[in-house]
Amino acid sequence: MNTVKDEDDFWNSSERRSFCFENEVMIVDQLKSDTQKLGTGIFNTSNLENSLQSTNDLQTKSLLSVISEKTLSRILEADNKSKNGHSKIEHKYLEIDVAQSDITLREILLGQSYSLERYKSLASKTALLDAAILNGDGNSILIIILFLIKTLKRSLVQRLLVERPDAVNVYIYYLFIRLQTSEITDILIMLDHSSTAAMKNLHIIIKNTKDPNRLWQKLHNCYKALFTMLPNCKETMFLESYIKLLEWQLAIKQKKRENDEELPLNSSILKSLYYACKHHCNTPNDFVTISPMMLSRDHNISPRLYQKVTLQVKAACGRWDDIDHLLLTKGILGNTKLQTHLYTEDVLKVLYKYNAPHAVLEKYLKFIDNLEKRLELAKKLSCHTIVIDIFVQQGDRMILTDYKAKLQSQSEDYFYAESALHLPNIKWKN
Repeated sequence: MNTVKDEDDFWNSSERRSFCFENEVMIVDQLKSDTQKLGTGIFNTSNLENSLQSTNDLQTKSLLSVISEKTLSRILEADNKSKNGHSKIEHKYLEIDVAQSDITLREILLGQSYSLERYKSLASKTALLDAAILNGDGNSILIIILFLIKTLKRSLVQRLLVERPDAVNVYIYYLFIRLQTSEITDILIMLDHSSTAAMKNLHIIIKNTKDPNRLWQKLHNCYKALFTMLPNCKETMFLESYIKLLEWQLAIKQKKRENDEELPLNSSILKSLYYACKHHCNTPNDFVTISPMMLSRDHNISPRLYQKVTLQVKAACGRWDDIDHLLLTKGILGNTKLQTHLYTEDVLKVLYKYNAPHAVLEKYLKFIDNLEKRLELAKKLSCHTIVIDIFVQQGDRMILTDYKAKLQSQSEDYFYAESALHLPNIKWKN
């Protein structure tokens, strides 16, 4: 038995199944389309020949990188029974492998017909992959990786990829556009990139799953399988919140009443809160699936944002009494107090925007302690009664007279100013 045949038999045992080379030109065209020209393009022939010359030096290094020195020694010992005979054949065989790599790679890069059938040994396949990586053409790298996957054991392919980050990047991108999440996960975890594997899976699931129920199930499985192992990953908290929100929206869809508007699935938390405040504001807070208060708690919505959204919803619907229940409370002495996380000025802006009655605006203007600021806002909001009261409080008869002249004659506010000017016991300063 000659040395070449021995080596072929040794490495052929690692092959999982045969590879069909009948439609290789079609495969090249398909891969170029699918990968969107992953590499840097086809080099000109002169540059290609110069760059491929370094493959001879890479041959020995590539072989040592995929097998141990002990195994290599055994192979060499078996193949070199005759120093004068078999060693010369081995040297000639290696030279042929390198030459084949150069020729095949040139054919791939130039879009010519080629054949990978001659590459039987692991060494020749490794040399071919390294030559493609050296030239930086993504299409060639991907074609060779797919050839290795079909002709080598999974463990051998993974070992080759681990030692070649450039090849991994090309293959990961190919798997990504093919939505092969399991293979992406296996490779990245093997490379100790668990967080990247988790994010790639999450990206693919969100982008390519339209059915909300399937989306929820896939997100839930992704979280359990990958993100629970990454407690310090900021996206872990995002995914937890996303799953809860989607679950809440699915429950809302099931319990939607006939006259309620539709809440689009995958709506933002803010839009979901607005919907809950509008349609389920009277739902008990312990009813987890619908209550706007519980939705806020589950998603860490600040009390200020919760009150702002609730105020906008109720003001838009003209529910002025509900706003009083939201913002006002009774003090110890029975007096009414404003209890809110919002600035009073912001409350007034929302009320004015949704055309709140003057009586409502005046009620909340009185909670502004600074007299000058209250006067300024009262003028902007056309709350004439508040303006007149402040002028009386200041004892400024002249400015009140001027203000009355600007009011609509014979209007309610006009008569109120007239009455104020004749109040007894007022010490006017002018």
